[in-house]
Amino acid sequence: MTIMSQPPADTEPPDPTVRARKPLDPDDFAARSLMEPGCLEAHLALELFAAQQAEARSYAEHLRKMAMFWDESGDDGDLYAILVADARRITVHQASTQLHAAYTAVTGFPHTLARLEAGDLPAHWFEQLLRRVRRLTPDQWRQVDDRVSAWDLANIPSDRFTRELGKLIAWFGAAAVRETPAQQRNVGLEVNPDHDGTARLAITGPVHEIVGLSHRLDAAARAVQNDQRHAVDEGRPAPFDIDGDVSRDGHHMTLAALRYAILTRTMLDTAGIEVPGSRFRLQVVVPAMTLLGETEAPGTIDGTIPLPAPMARHLAAGEPTWYRILTDPATGAYLPLPPSRYSPTPTMQEHLRLLDPVCAVPGCTRNVCTVGESDHIEEYDHDNPEKGGQTSIENLHRLCWKHHTMKTRGLLDPVRGPDGSTTWNIGEIERLSTRQNCDLLTPEIAADLQHSWDVYEEMLAWDDARWRGLLQDAESPAPAPAPVPVPVPVPDPSSIPLADVVPVRVPYTDPATYPDPPF
Repeated sequence: MTIMSQPPADTEPPDPTVRARKPLDPDDFAARSLMEPGCLEAHLALELFAAQQAEARSYAEHLRKMAMFWDESGDDGDLYAILVADARRITVHQASTQLHAAYTAVTGFPHTLARLEAGDLPAHWFEQLLRRVRRLTPDQWRQVDDRVSAWDLANIPSDRFTRELGKLIAWFGAAAVRETPAQQRNVGLEVNPDHDGTARLAITGPVHEIVGLSHRLDAAARAVQNDQRHAVDEGRPAPFDIDGDVSRDGHHMTLAALRYAILTRTMLDTAGIEVPGSRFRLQVVVPAMTLLGETEAPGTIDGTIPLPAPMARHLAAGEPTWYRILTDPATGAYLPLPPSRYSPTPTMQEHLRLLDPVCAVPGCTRNVCTVGESDHIEEYDHDNPEKGGQTSIENLHRLCWKHHTMKTRGLLDPVRGPDGSTTWNIGEIERLSTRQNCDLLTPEIAADLQHSWDVYEEMLAWDDARWRGLLQDAESPAPAPAPVPVPVPVPDPSSIPLADVVPVRVPYTDPATYPDPPF
């Protein structure tokens, strides 16, 4: 085993000459691939080579333009991120990351950026460089820039670039800017990108703490599993039988299932500090036709996490109380509730969580179901409430704490239009317009419900004909249900009475007269 000593932090890394063994000649593509010169494949290879050079030049120009938006002075940087997110059709967080990368490229790697502009290195090489220097200091950026820009970038192969860059980054070792294990303690929520109804908590921290937690959890699971064995033999209820499988099947749970059950069902210890209960219940929204099994339209958790239809029905079946949410049958817009006071009622808060499960600022993806703040779009006039700024769904939205603070400071100024859209005045820079959130499944489900009602009325007509003796063969089967009608353009919802579109006629009571539901 070879042991290498760590170079002193103030020692610059060596500056080796990184040269290709021979120049990269695009005309040799055919020969290296054993193809006939001038063949179609060789011609396509030359076009791809020229395209990657053009991509490199375009990427360099893009970085210089993006860097012009970077501002470290404060909240103005986030204002620019909102504009970049809208222009590039990405989230505010992604825009902030791209702005910082552009700033790093222009200020920290000017010489290598010039080589990128010349088309000497592919764009993804430069992206790799920006990713791998995140932990280095600005002075170390300068050293990397000086060395990499002097390499034979126009001729060295990809594996050589990656290997040499890795050696250069590794040279700094402990001198790189790194968070300590204690500083990296974190618990993050990760939703499965397949949206199969699962999610995970990623726990990061010092390795000895995580290993210790794993051992304690494993020991607890084994102890509970042993007690479950005895419970089955003695005919008594088994502990942590969260789904009733032990009672039903007469067999203990697996260790993996028990670790999960213990972790999710055990009281959290906060050293005597009282933790207030959530002001809101977990919002699981399930379309009515999904509950009836007539459609497989998914539900949602807190308005952002898709929930498969079978799981949504399973959750709904286990709840003693359901809450009805009214939507426009054509557009899916949530029907408004009347204003009553300055502070939104719990019913209004629930309504706002449906409209704005994430921050209402364009491009912001921060979830505001539990930690967001309700905000008056037109400010409430405490001295003369009748002058405007009413506490109504039309004049309220939910914002994350950062953008709420920016709005309070006047950096963001939203204006709600009569059609429900919101125009955002972003400082003195730009104006963006956003549409109000709608339930996109309602029009489709309304069509399914109408079809089911048509089939039901046809069955009633056949039954009536048999009763009147109009059918010679009373035992003849009813005709097959009519096929689903071809979708037609959705008419103006204001011209369609609700009862004509949704055939289930229920006496309607103003929700404002209901007492606030328990939370």
